[in-house]
Amino acid sequence: MKKASLYVLVFGVVQVGVSLAGVAVLRHFFPDVDAQAPMPLLTMVAVASILLTVLFLAMKWCPVSRNYIRTRPWLSLMWTALLGIGIVLPLTWLGEQLPEAWQENLLGEEFKEMLHSTEGYFIICMLGPLMEEIVFRGALIRALLEWCDKRMPDNRARWTAIVVSALVFSLVHCNPAQMPHAFVVGILLGWLFVKSGSIVPGFIVHWINNSAAYVAVNVFPQLPVDAKLVDYFGGNNMAVAQAVISSLLIALPSLYQLIKKESI
Repeated sequence: MKKASLYVLVFGVVQVGVSLAGVAVLRHFFPDVDAQAPMPLLTMVAVASILLTVLFLAMKWCPVSRNYIRTRPWLSLMWTALLGIGIVLPLTWLGEQLPEAWQENLLGEEFKEMLHSTEGYFIICMLGPLMEEIVFRGALIRALLEWCDKRMPDNRARWTAIVVSALVFSLVHCNPAQMPHAFVVGILLGWLFVKSGSIVPGFIVHWINNSAAYVAVNVFPQLPVDAKLVDYFGGNNMAVAQAVISSLLIALPSLYQLIKKESI
């Protein structure tokens, strides 16, 4: 548990430290620049992501190996990608059924503006997910599994590590609108890591999940960041239901294919 606590502490310190340092630099050298503007925010996110990625790899907290790719898991990765695509709308719909307090978006329009650029896509949809998979799956779940394996049966140990890591993953988002979604997705990402032993499947799902937000923001720029699914479908609730059901017809068979494999 000491390792797991250290990883979470390091993640938090780097994130907060980069934010404070970024604001201090802007105030000293560029007093006319708003620290909440898209480019400064993207720069701070990028710096924190790069620092954490380099640190966790350099310290070997997340071991790097080509063993998974050498198994040529192309079919499994195809099912993983289809699962990632299929869960976007159902999870969004489920999130909209939560109490209003859990749908409050503290990031607001800043997040939307950050996704309006190519740099935003690279940082938020690719660099961010890579860093988070390295930290929360590649390092944190490994440490939790190591601790749990000594104290409980195998299956219980695996699911304890998955759920705890998903809980931490959701809490570090610090945004009510993201936390329930992050918890559910975190469980899926943790399961994919435990079943595959690699962060590659989780990165694919994570990338697709974040890319969906990028597509929504850029295809429907007139809608607010807290728009509901029905707003994207022109106010047609029947269309929303059909889209969610169609997505489940992609997600559930894909999940079944992954479940029945001994490893993916």
